[in-house]
Amino acid sequence: MAADSEHAREADSKARIFISYSRKDMAFADRLDAALKARGFEPLIDREEIYAFEDWWERIQNLIGQADTVVFVLSPDAVDSDVALKEIAYAASLKKRFAPIIYRRVEDGAVPEVLRRLNFIFFDDPASFEASAEKLAEALQTDIGWIRQHTEYGEAARRWLAAGRPGGLLLHSPTLEVAEHWITSRPRGAPEPTEEIRGFVAASRQGARSAQRLRRLVQVVIYMLLVSVIASLVGIIEKEAIKEQINWFTVMRPYRVANFDRYVLKPDAERALKPLTSFRECAKDCPEMIVIPAGEFTMGSPTTEQGRYNNEVPQHKVTIAKPFAVSKFDVTFADWDACVSVGACPKAADAGLGRDTKPLINVGWDDAQSYVTWLSKMTGQPYRLLAEATWEYAARAGTTTAYYWGDYLGKGNANCNGCGSEWDNQQTSPVGSFAANQFGLYDMAGNVWQWMQDCYHPDYNGAPTDGSAWISGDCSVRIIRGGSWTVNPRVLRSASRNGDTTAVRSAFIGFRVARTLVTP
Repeated sequence: MAADSEHAREADSKARIFISYSRKDMAFADRLDAALKARGFEPLIDREEIYAFEDWWERIQNLIGQADTVVFVLSPDAVDSDVALKEIAYAASLKKRFAPIIYRRVEDGAVPEVLRRLNFIFFDDPASFEASAEKLAEALQTDIGWIRQHTEYGEAARRWLAAGRPGGLLLHSPTLEVAEHWITSRPRGAPEPTEEIRGFVAASRQGARSAQRLRRLVQVVIYMLLVSVIASLVGIIEKEAIKEQINWFTVMRPYRVANFDRYVLKPDAERALKPLTSFRECAKDCPEMIVIPAGEFTMGSPTTEQGRYNNEVPQHKVTIAKPFAVSKFDVTFADWDACVSVGACPKAADAGLGRDTKPLINVGWDDAQSYVTWLSKMTGQPYRLLAEATWEYAARAGTTTAYYWGDYLGKGNANCNGCGSEWDNQQTSPVGSFAANQFGLYDMAGNVWQWMQDCYHPDYNGAPTDGSAWISGDCSVRIIRGGSWTVNPRVLRSASRNGDTTAVRSAFIGFRVARTLVTP
């Protein structure tokens, strides 16, 4: 009996995840099911859970009812599946929390309405499945107990109304709907805007600035009152999470609408991109991206290369199967400060070296992750740090020489200690101060080191050969590439590599970003 009770407690502690998918995507659903189980979740998936002589739809309803979160596998077949859409509609009627994931890209207009305002996790690159699964696992495990308890509160409130009891502020029907939506969607989404708020947005866009300020004040006050009432009834509150929700609703989302929404590439435009063309998905202060073509190269240095280090071996062929995008420059202080201005990134000191078009410095690896997460949230697109292999591929730009401009250092090709520039060993240089490589990327050698996604390994034995990040082993130390304004010239070679602890912040390390692309 004791063992049975322990098993029941363990099962109840697992987050229950209903997977909604098209039958044509079953192979992916199998892999996702296994990945979730391996990470301690309890997947609820109809192909395994429907038994003989059961009513099929009744069983599906029961599974969705048990679920803490509904994962909807977005693909062209899924959005065209009556069954999958019926599952989503039923889950929405129960106000379940949704976690949509992209398996195969679909047109914006085909995404079910209830999912359109949510952030997606991308699984469209098979090479990044495990990394995407980790992101999904982290999102799914967020405050499951909190969600369950507050969902029970929402059910109690509905029963109160159904019994005809007085409503007051909290139980007035429209306010209740907002409260339920906020409770069951938290912490991933914001409240569904009411007609009043929609009117406020329209008025602000028409230049009614006085009305904007007044209504924003009323909006925040009502929202705070709602939070306060919920806190008093339930007895628990997570202040930081509430602050994040308020910041999203009043600061970050308006910033996204004004600075990003109109500029994000549509799928057709993205598929039409040609190699070496550039694009930017914001009005200002975000990275300009260059399309890097697919291809293959030999990673590492030959034994004949002067100045080589022992961690650059063995040389091995890497195949990059699909085009991807890399930022034309290192992330600048102007880019970073835009993230800081909306509360998504911590402030970074410039050490007196300058801001604006100077490369960002004094950020740790986790800080860089905060930035790419924010950029992905603003655009709805999969921005990330580069993998070490894709960095070297992009830095070499088809060359096999020690530097991407040749076998010899020359003068005035980069900023380092002995490169012959006006900034050598003195300070960072403005991005783009030297000639670009053959892919149109600037400062891939010198100026500041660049954080990679990979964990550090002392050589390439066992390294991936498909361009994916190597994220096994000791990940307290991450790869940095490219060298900086303080290092000697041999460190600027395309094959040179180093590592540093994730928490370190220095005047020598920044980063640049990459983005997965939809391909024809």
